[in-house]
Parts: sequence; C-alpha cells; structure tokens
Amino acid sequence: MTDPIAGLSLTRPERDTAQAREAIARAAEQTGVDFRFLLAQAQIESGLNPRAEADSSSATGLFQFIDQTWLNVLDQHGERLGLGAFADAIETGGDGQARITDPAMRQAIMGLRLDPAASSLMAGALASDNSAALQDVLGRAPDASELYLAHFLGTSGASRFLSELASNPDGSAVALLPRAAAANRAIFRDPSGAPRSVSEVMGVIRGRVERAMASGGEAPAFAAQSPAAHFAAAAAAAGMAAPALPTFASGITQTARPSMADTLRQSFGLADASGADLPGQRHVRSAYARLEAFGL
Repeated sequence: MTDPIAGLSLTRPERDTAQAREAIARAAEQTGVDFRFLLAQAQIESGLNPRAEADSSSATGLFQFIDQTWLNVLDQHGERLGLGAFADAIETGGDGQARITDPAMRQAIMGLRLDPAASSLMAGALASDNSAALQDVLGRAPDASELYLAHFLGTSGASRFLSELASNPDGSAVALLPRAAAANRAIFRDPSGAPRSVSEVMGVIRGRVERAMASGGEAPAFAAQSPAAHFAAAAAAAGMAAPALPTFASGITQTARPSMADTLRQSFGLADASGADLPGQRHVRSAYARLEAFGL
C-alpha cells in the first residue's frame, strides 16, 4: 500500500491535519483505543494542530499535554511503545514529580509533544489507563464522553465528578471543582455567567465529544511501517526542540526525515571532534547509542 499523504499537493495546515489523522490511526491500532475517540479528543483539544500551544498553561501539541502529565505517561509507557531511550531519562522524586536532570534531554523530550506520532501514542496509552481507572468508579467501561472527562479533569477530578453526577446531578459543578471551573469558564458557566450544575456540565462535555466524533470520519488507510520508520517523526520533534536548528519551512514538499539517532547526534553535537561532552550531553549520548543499536 502506498503512502496516502506523500506526493499530494497540500497546504501546510492540510498536510498537518492529514499527518495527524494518520498518526492517530496508527496509535489507535497500537494501543487498542478507539480511533474515533482519539480523533475527537485531538479535534477538541487542538483543532488537529500538532503545533498548538496554550496561552495560560504548559499544554502543548495535538492532545495538549501539560508538562507533568507528558512526563508521567512517557515514563510509564515509553519503553513499551518504542521511546524507552527518552523514558529512561525521566526520574520521579519522592514528591511524585517527574524530572529530567539534563537540560538538553529535557528540551528534546518536551519537544516530542509537537510530534503527532509520539503525542498520539501517549494519548492512546493515557486513555487506556484512564478507562481502567474510571471502570472502577462506574462499574462498567466508560463511554467516550466519560473517558474524555478523565483527560479534561484528570482521573481524580473525573472520578469525583462522575460520583457526584450519580448522587447529586443538580449540585453545583463550580462548587465541586472550583479550580477547574475557574480555568474553564465557558464549560462551567452559562453565557450569563450563572454556574452550571453537574448534569449541565456533563451535557456540555457530551455535546462536544459527540459532535467531534460524528464529524471525524473513518480511520485513514496507511502503508505498513516498521517501528523504526514509525518513530522517524519523533526525531523531527526532538530536533525541532533543539537550539540552533532551522524551523520547518512552509510549503508542500516533504523531505526525508532523519533517524532519531541521527537527529540527536546532529542536534546536540555528539559528533564533536573534541570528544568532550558538553553539559547535558551524557544522557543524550546514551539515548543516541540505544536508538542507533535498534536502527531507529
């Protein structure tokens, strides 16, 4: 099967959308999460813009991962999903906060959020975790809207919300989750500014998810791809996050992407003739060696 995107005359936004849909389809296949749900989530979160960045938080990429959520999911699932070289650089302290000690590696890892392939895989892994957590609360598998709540509010917030929905649907959602309400006024308050009830907020969420799922269409066909080729896109994100690299030019021509190992080597000066590691290069060099060994 040929690549359905390569060779098409598309604008940059059109190409971004096509590549996002293909990345989501691959992630859905690999993680077992419904393609239509993941696509709807990305549509709601970013409008299928892989470069989306929030003004008021660290939320970045197709699925608007904030820093800590991204690090936690990558730490838990990166090895299984082919990004173990990056997951190994993440350390979780006694306070539960995930950290990366090397600034260069941190920049590369956070930059992966801008790559649709890596972002979609982590979104699928997180959705699977969230589904299991909500099943304990609901006594059944969550539907798409309930599952989206876990992404929107976190599993703890979604669990509280769904428990309140079952026991006190007319209660104030603003009083239940004041911080979430302050950050999402359009969801927790009506156009007049009056606070919505828990059931009314659920109605808003359900409407958004159902509309997005109805408009998403079917999963695109895509060519068979090896794990190495599958993550060639993640290398571009790591390079994009590195200093002194050119930004992607607008246009319709898609050039061949380097391997993840080559991108790390070139971006962080691992081929420096001096042989001396600059600050932050030791862990990047280790990641490079692992990726090269696996042909990535």
